[in-house]
Amino acid sequence: MRWPFRQRKQREKDLEDEIAFDLAADTEERVRAGISRDEATYASRRDLGNTTLVKEDVRETWGWAAFGRLGQDIRYGCRTLRKNPLFVAMAVLSLALGIGSATAIYSVMDAVLFRALSVQHPRELVILNWRAIKPPASGFTQPAGIRTVDGSVYNGPAGDRLSPDFPWPFYASLRDGNDVFSSVFAYKDAGQLTVSVRGQAELDGVQFVSGNFFDSLGINPAAGRLIFDTDNLAGAPAVAVLGYNYWRDRFAADIAVIGRTIRIGRLPFTICGVAAPEFFGLAPGSSPALYIPIGTRPTVVADSVATKAEKISMFTDTQYYWTDMMGRMRPGITTARAQVETAARFRQFAIAAGANANRADFPSLWLEEGGSGLDSLRRQYSKPLFVLMFMVGFILVIACANIANLLLARAAARRREIAVRLSLGASRPRVLRQLLTESLLLALPGGVLGLGVAAAGIRFLLWLLAGGSADFQLRATLDWRVLAFTVTVAVATGIIFGLAPAFEAIRVELAPALKGTRVSVGRTRGLGLRQILVVAQIALSSLLAIGAVLFVRTLANLHSVEIGFNTENVLTFDLNASKAGYKGAALNAFYNRIEERLRALRGVRGVTATAAPLARRFYRTPVILPGDKTGFAGWNSVGPSFFETMQIPVLLGRPFSSHDVSTAPPVAVVNEVLARTYFPGRSPVGEHIGILDGPIDVTIVGVVANSRESLKEPVSPFVYIVYNQFPAPEWRGMSFEVRAPANPLALAANVQGALHEAAPDVPVSNMMTQAQRIESSLAQERTFADLCTAFAVLALTIACIGLYGSMAYAVASRTGEIAIRIALGAQGSGVIWMVMREVLTLTAAGLAIGFVCARTAVPAIKSFLFGVKPGDPIVIGCAAGLMMVSSLLAGYAPARRASRVDPMRALRHE
Repeated sequence: MRWPFRQRKQREKDLEDEIAFDLAADTEERVRAGISRDEATYASRRDLGNTTLVKEDVRETWGWAAFGRLGQDIRYGCRTLRKNPLFVAMAVLSLALGIGSATAIYSVMDAVLFRALSVQHPRELVILNWRAIKPPASGFTQPAGIRTVDGSVYNGPAGDRLSPDFPWPFYASLRDGNDVFSSVFAYKDAGQLTVSVRGQAELDGVQFVSGNFFDSLGINPAAGRLIFDTDNLAGAPAVAVLGYNYWRDRFAADIAVIGRTIRIGRLPFTICGVAAPEFFGLAPGSSPALYIPIGTRPTVVADSVATKAEKISMFTDTQYYWTDMMGRMRPGITTARAQVETAARFRQFAIAAGANANRADFPSLWLEEGGSGLDSLRRQYSKPLFVLMFMVGFILVIACANIANLLLARAAARRREIAVRLSLGASRPRVLRQLLTESLLLALPGGVLGLGVAAAGIRFLLWLLAGGSADFQLRATLDWRVLAFTVTVAVATGIIFGLAPAFEAIRVELAPALKGTRVSVGRTRGLGLRQILVVAQIALSSLLAIGAVLFVRTLANLHSVEIGFNTENVLTFDLNASKAGYKGAALNAFYNRIEERLRALRGVRGVTATAAPLARRFYRTPVILPGDKTGFAGWNSVGPSFFETMQIPVLLGRPFSSHDVSTAPPVAVVNEVLARTYFPGRSPVGEHIGILDGPIDVTIVGVVANSRESLKEPVSPFVYIVYNQFPAPEWRGMSFEVRAPANPLALAANVQGALHEAAPDVPVSNMMTQAQRIESSLAQERTFADLCTAFAVLALTIACIGLYGSMAYAVASRTGEIAIRIALGAQGSGVIWMVMREVLTLTAAGLAIGFVCARTAVPAIKSFLFGVKPGDPIVIGCAAGLMMVSSLLAGYAPARRASRVDPMRALRHE
């Protein structure tokens, strides 16, 4: 590394010697011509010219002159910036916040939307789906007569959504022979199952996989072995592969766990290996804890409506759609060709299975790019992440505009310096390069500091996206792509915010600048650019202010919604005894025993169970009404004391009682909306209704007050039934609500103890208060309100700093004019108004532009709002008032300083 510097030092010496030799030779030649030595020396030096300029011209031919000048620019820029620490701190901090926020959002977006799976050649993977050829406007998604994974049969037409479920025989035929895929593998998410290790039961994510799953993906084991085809054969020992994070967190990465037996549900499995640490599953954000052979599915998961014969036939039934598939395309095969050939094969299979090829809802196979994994997380978070990306983009633009404004004022203060450099022979491009170097010297530290902001921001965003879910695992890190993004943003911002001020600086007029004459701001071109920057900052800040007010009002509206039951002093938790082996009547008896045991605890005022948690969205299902009419309603299976425990008023008839058991006539209770909608002008008590997905014939025995299924949707018709008479699907489990006299968390330890004593093999999950559960349902709204408010405050602060700097420079540049006005009798209030009038003008222009842009941009976030319209006058008034007050405060200090100018001192300086 030292050799180039030695070579340059030698060249410099050689250049000095050559110039000295040329001067000496020319002098001697003139002396021989009869000129005195002093005159000859003077003439030789005069003819050679400026030796420094000659050296510069020679150095240009050496090749590394550009690096030398860059080093000079960097050294000079560092010295210049070191003299302005406050300016540097403001600029670097503003950029760090903008660049760090953008980097954090980009990292999460990359992990969710763009990053490929950590497998071999991910771009060769495709996901197999099917959909209807002509999807009607119906909500059903499966073709008529096809039995789905839950065992139900749909006779309605298909919808337009892709479905990933296929019959096992079609998978087997495609796996065993095709011309487009090098391998086809199957998998099925089992959801949260009870996993017992040494008697300690927890709910963990489990995925069923085919024997060629890991081999097709190119995954190697971190320990032991993975699942083979022989593990799916009948009679093969049940084995399980641990996810790497699960192995690390629950088993402390102990290699001795290989060969140990664990229980999934009530079935023993032998741990045979651990997946590679870089493999997080097929779905971003959801990493299974265990992988088990798909052949064990009939014994591990019991479908609630499937008989034993149906469970066995799931691997032979050609109309039982339940398994998911991915394929790896052969080299040289295009997706279009693969889809045509595979779709034709699926069509032949469906026809052979009995599907009517002439029906409009005939299933058609569809291939989807699979290199980035399953798209469930992308569908959920793509829009919120893009909204956040636009927000931080606004912050970055505002920060750039602010720094550009400060650089404009700084360049004006350096007019004399720049004029001197130009007058001494520096070219304008040379000065421009120097000024851009100083801008980059501000941007690069901002990018480095922004990485720290990004690291904290990534953890915060992942925490928000997880929403308290323990199994949410998204690999968003500061890898080389994120670092490249940060460097690119830092360099781009350095050039963007430095370019305009640099161009303005090199347009200086030399004579006035060298004389030190002030330039009237009203007649400079720089004022127009500063005004544009200030207006742009205010416009973008007003956009964020409008968003903040919208989200804050949305959150306030959601909190003020009347939910219909008393949420105070209620402890809730979830149990799923079916995953511990309880089935049928034994399952209902278990839940009844739990209710009785909890009701006997000291301090408990009431206990009930519900098939689905309260205050959550329920899917509506067809309801059969008297007279063979149909309607739609949501429904929930609840305990006998549900209405008393949740304090929902009974308006007509009676609530459920302990006499409503499986041997008693089936009954139901409906809400006001259903009674008013389907039984107008008469009492529904005594009427018979049926629920398509539930009980076919129940008698209405009561009407209760409305309670909300979702905070963001209006109350809809709803039916309550007793789980003792009509159990909900076993896979759902039960949510329990325990009412306490005061703080419900004080009962948590006693409740945990009672549950463990009653059933140690049934894990408890999601224990929290009812208020916390409702609050958790508002996680996205609260996140957007907090983030947008923080962004708005940050943007407003940066914009106010920019406005303050612009007005302070304007006042300083007009000191002579202001002094003359005061000398001629102008009052201080008049001078203040003169400055504040410009502030008001700039703010009004920015607000006008911001509100026009908001009318175009805000509808994009309409789906996140509740109870407020984008054009709400309260929202506009609050945002406008906030911006106006902030701008006036930022502009008042320079205006006050202008009113205190001493005319004599100012004019003497002029």
